[in-house]
Amino acid sequence: MSDYHTLYDEYRPLLFHIAYRMLGLSQDAEDIVQDVFVSLQQQNTVEITNMKAYLCKLVSNRCLNELKSSRKAKTTYIGPWLPEPIVTAAEGNPEKSLELQDDIAYAYLVVMERLTPMERTVFVLRETLGFAFKEIGEWIGTSEVNCRQLFSRGKRKLDAKVNDPGVPISRIKPESRALSVSFSTAFRAGDIPAIVELLSEDAIMHTDGGGIVKAAINPIIGRSRVKDLLAFSISNYLRTGTFKKVLVNGQESFMVLYDGKPHAVYTLVVTPDGTAVSRVYVMMNPHKLLGVARLLERQS
Repeated sequence: MSDYHTLYDEYRPLLFHIAYRMLGLSQDAEDIVQDVFVSLQQQNTVEITNMKAYLCKLVSNRCLNELKSSRKAKTTYIGPWLPEPIVTAAEGNPEKSLELQDDIAYAYLVVMERLTPMERTVFVLRETLGFAFKEIGEWIGTSEVNCRQLFSRGKRKLDAKVNDPGVPISRIKPESRALSVSFSTAFRAGDIPAIVELLSEDAIMHTDGGGIVKAAINPIIGRSRVKDLLAFSISNYLRTGTFKKVLVNGQESFMVLYDGKPHAVYTLVVTPDGTAVSRVYVMMNPHKLLGVARLLERQS
């Protein structure tokens, strides 16, 4: 049992890292990692020659199966499907926050939804974790050549210059952090003119209510329309809500609470030149805010 706990402590961060990137759902990623370690307890680990590769294979295949089974459900999802944000306290560990910024930026997870399950699996294992194509192919039951093709197709779909110049997939710059803070400050103050100044002309806002709470079913496109929806949200927040600074996947952001419970988590994407906010993602689906609710409970 002591060996099991040692393995868990050593490999759990890596396995969660893989699962969260593949699924975009924190709780589902955690469940898969836990299931893998439960199954490991029932095996003779002495016979496993490469524990890291073995565990990565198990997690990758379970995530791949989950992606395939959930793909149809996403096509009938009410409104935009956004990844589950990982929210930490604004005063949290700076080093941990930096790790999240560089590794699993929220915008990265959003654009990963363009990929097929196989493309996403290969891309995550190769581009972000550096595994060899041959090794990946052995894990997911395909050839090295096919893995290379899947990876190339995935990279083309994620090319911001071709597909969406408003969503840069790169390390967060200092000016981007400053812009996020300015936006959060303006939102909290209800300063609509300041928000308008911070939005790019082609800004887009996505709200994920999951059909459970009221949210925009279609993306809100253009600075003027985004401003209108933000103004409406702010008027409600100023009447009955409270504001809290948080880090969303390591990036400075904020959330709105009603009666002490999370109502909406905002995530911002800044233009490549760092001069304006190009995307506003708002998570309102209660099922995807359960992790946030647990964070608040621990802090209370």
